[in-house]
Amino acid sequence: MAVGEKRLLGFAVRFGEKRLTVAALHALRMLDPNMLDAKDAAHPRAVVALARRGGRLAGLAFAADAGKRGCFIVVHPEARNGGVGSALLRAMIDRLGELTCNVATDNVPSMALCFRLGLTAVSMHTGPTGKPTLRFERRINDDAACTRNINALYE
Repeated sequence: MAVGEKRLLGFAVRFGEKRLTVAALHALRMLDPNMLDAKDAAHPRAVVALARRGGRLAGLAFAADAGKRGCFIVVHPEARNGGVGSALLRAMIDRLGELTCNVATDNVPSMALCFRLGLTAVSMHTGPTGKPTLRFERRINDDAACTRNINALYE
């Protein structure tokens, strides 16, 4: 693992508020760099998106196999409520063409972000920590993200 990859994992663990699954962190740690290149396909198999503010890392997003093998967004506490999470989620959807993610129902800011950007809750299951968890999905060709309730819940 390169130094940069260790820093990204450290950022995710430090600011992920213990909400990231071990499986998602492991998927990032074991990521084959070739998955980030689309090559002959329309979309790559994985994406790592970064947001910087003032030269410092403000946010990190990761998804492998359109989120099925792992998906998360982490925003530095000082950069929250400033659109960083929205920008990262949009970047992942645009790059991958579709996205699936799982969000524990007690994580209201993340659920609000998903709904705000047009992801649809398609099922509920028990997550790895025993919490009720919603499965969200979004495809690039779905209707434009719904913004009519943008002020209802904050990121």
